Amino acid sequence: MSIEKMYMVNLVGAFKDFDRLTKLLALGSFIQPVNALQEINSSDFVLKTSEDNIEALMDVSYIRPYVYEKDYNVGLRHIEKLRKQQKDFKLEEKIIKDVIFDFEDIEHRTEEIYRRYKTLNKELEALREKEQFLKNTYEALDFLKDVSLPIEDVVSMKNFKVGLYKVNQENMDKIKANYENIPSVVQSVYKEKDFVIFIAFTPIPLIAETERIFKSANCEEILLPNHYAGTPIEVVEALKKETKEYFSLTEVSERKLKDFLVENYDSIKTLENSYELEQKSADIKKTAACTNEFFYLSGWVPETLMHKLDNTLVEFKDTIVTLKKDTKEINNKSIIPPTKLKNGKLIRPFESMVGMYGTPTYGEIDPTAFLAITYTIMFGAMFGDVGQGAVLLLGGLYLRFKKKRTSLGGILERLGVSSMIFGFLYGSIFGSEELIPALLVRPMEDIQDVLLWAIIFGCGFLIFGFLLGIINNLRKGDIEHGVFGKEGIAGFLFYIGALVLVVSKVYGKDILPVGVWAVYLISLLLLILLKQPLAHICMGKKTLFEEGPKDYFIEASFEVIETLLSMFSNTVSFIRVGAFALNHVGLFIAFSAMAHMSKSGVSSALILILGNIIIIGLEGLIVFIQGLRLQYYELFSKYYEGGGVPFEPVTVNF
Repeated sequence: MSIEKMYMVNLVGAFKDFDRLTKLLALGSFIQPVNALQEINSSDFVLKTSEDNIEALMDVSYIRPYVYEKDYNVGLRHIEKLRKQQKDFKLEEKIIKDVIFDFEDIEHRTEEIYRRYKTLNKELEALREKEQFLKNTYEALDFLKDVSLPIEDVVSMKNFKVGLYKVNQENMDKIKANYENIPSVVQSVYKEKDFVIFIAFTPIPLIAETERIFKSANCEEILLPNHYAGTPIEVVEALKKETKEYFSLTEVSERKLKDFLVENYDSIKTLENSYELEQKSADIKKTAACTNEFFYLSGWVPETLMHKLDNTLVEFKDTIVTLKKDTKEINNKSIIPPTKLKNGKLIRPFESMVGMYGTPTYGEIDPTAFLAITYTIMFGAMFGDVGQGAVLLLGGLYLRFKKKRTSLGGILERLGVSSMIFGFLYGSIFGSEELIPALLVRPMEDIQDVLLWAIIFGCGFLIFGFLLGIINNLRKGDIEHGVFGKEGIAGFLFYIGALVLVVSKVYGKDILPVGVWAVYLISLLLLILLKQPLAHICMGKKTLFEEGPKDYFIEASFEVIETLLSMFSNTVSFIRVGAFALNHVGLFIAFSAMAHMSKSGVSSALILILGNIIIIGLEGLIVFIQGLRLQYYELFSKYYEGGGVPFEPVTVNF
């Protein structure tokens, strides 16, 4: 339940080791590289002088950004084409994690395997092209099956062009209506419901004009074969036989190509992995700096993954100089440490909900545990039902194990369990409150208590949020907001005082005189009003106001008013937890009433089932969103900044 400690690691070594090192770093998935030249220029890239690194230190004056010059796009496209062909043949996918480190070897193997593939594929494409040609020829001649003239006499006229065209019925009617304007002899040879096939005899000098007319009528020309002899019926019979022969040849060619892809599956997958590794290695290299003989590399590594770095460097036998620094040792404030959350399995799914608001700043308290606990409780309180909670639980298990949606599935599982627990407390199962006894309360029978306890829980959550906010600000050294701010100690004391005063008045027990309360609350509001000058005095700054007293007091006055309004609205907002608990019961009562009004037992059961589906789907979504709203607006605003950078190491995805 914390943010993992980060180290800035600087690596210097001989250029001959650069390629292999970057590939091992990418395979390890433990380093997030940063611009090494920026590190060096900020004086954070500091190596202690020794015999082992004296040459690198002397060479640093000639340093420059590393320029990646390898072009792997052609080879990568070839492998992608081979992989697509394997998927088109629906070959069984296997997990292959082998890689080739040498780039020239990768390119050579890719070229060799693609050359063999290209020969087989070219043969197959030629056969498929011929097959398609035969199919088109068959279709064209099928339209002329009633023509008794030999096909060679039709297509080989010297003074006329013979064309076969397809057009829809509406445009065919327009052509008929304008026969006198068309310089062709047009004759329909085939009709369907939506289109007509016609043959046109056009004098050679008038071809251009005729084609323009046919094109304007959206006529589609069907090419007639010119290398067959005999009547259309005779040629069709010959085509059937030829098509069958080519179909057999195509099957043989497909089998040969498929066998080749199966035989070389492991090699192709290994090459795909190797190009992926080359790309990730390039991502690391592009952040590096270099000289003619040495490379300089910088990156963030989490404390728990430092052993991976150590194991990687063992291979190089101390030829790579390493400098590890804590975040406190970094002088350049523009280099922001990334954030890697470290949570247990129980609350880890809720990291995605925190991420939707923002990543915690490095050094900030990770809010995942607090969100997981409070959100789960709130959801269960608003959606308490044993049966409907069980449906959510099953849905979460399905998403996690079948759909591999671990975050969403894990969240639904936990919300389902919480809903079931509150369902037992409310005595509700699929909306019915007659099947099991209530262990705590029935919401519709104790409306006032449910709403009151919702506010009490909200106050408890807000108080804890105040404490987290104070800790976060003080850890950052922000006295202005941590001590005197509305979310700091002054705001926290004001909120506690206001709560105690309201409770004492409600129960008629005055703890302190009204005058003392007035002085206490007004004094805290004055601290909030004067937070900036007071903080500057405490820090020993000469300037009390950053932008002048006039602008400051105008802004601060509105902030005091906003403090009063927000504290009231934040507290009252939690009444919706109780309201939705009541709404949950009320919605089922409506469906239950409709079921009782139905005279048929089957229709009553269907209404109750439909009602539960609507409640789980629609109301469950509304409660989910309202719970998020309470977290983001009422709680996160008190203690969470969420302006961090997520830790995203260079990772190879095989």
